[in-house]
Amino acid sequence: MLGKKLYKTSMLNVFKLVILAVVVFFTNDFILDTYTYEKFQAIGRFKILDVINYHYRYPNEFITFFLIVIVPAIYYAFIRGVRFCEKGFVYNRGLPFMNKAVLYTDVKDYKLLQPNHVITIHTQKGDVFVIADNNIERVIAILDQHNIKGDLARDDYSRLLMNAKKFLIVVLTFTLVVFLLKKFGLLPR
Repeated sequence: MLGKKLYKTSMLNVFKLVILAVVVFFTNDFILDTYTYEKFQAIGRFKILDVINYHYRYPNEFITFFLIVIVPAIYYAFIRGVRFCEKGFVYNRGLPFMNKAVLYTDVKDYKLLQPNHVITIHTQKGDVFVIADNNIERVIAILDQHNIKGDLARDDYSRLLMNAKKFLIVVLTFTLVVFLLKKFGLLPR
């Protein structure tokens, strides 16, 4: 329908690190929780191989953990993305059956939201698709090959996002400084 695949976007590296941190947290919790089981305490010596052997014998919780934590992490970090093809693109809305195919003839224009990472694509029907990628120049090149008008100038919305980011950094830095001053007793209570 859309022709040969030209490019597939991937999740931003920062979000991949966040997903990795969440997986590590839940894996640690899973292992430590296994240590508290009565059946495990009778046979285990509190080593990782003992945890693996236990869940090999009693796989119920491992299967649940795998389906709830590992499968979504792999899907969202590595599989999910927008696929750009010769005649259009397939926008992934989170679940495979919710994908939406959009032809390049239906695209009105695109706008760069955040340099090097985020653009929005506007269609004739009024739909707006936000696309974030580590290599957004490739997406812009594909859209330019199909003579789609684009705006690469920073607008008020993108300036607002950058100002909000700076404000958040200032607030977090101030909070950290106050916390450290209180922790070391340099700030009266």
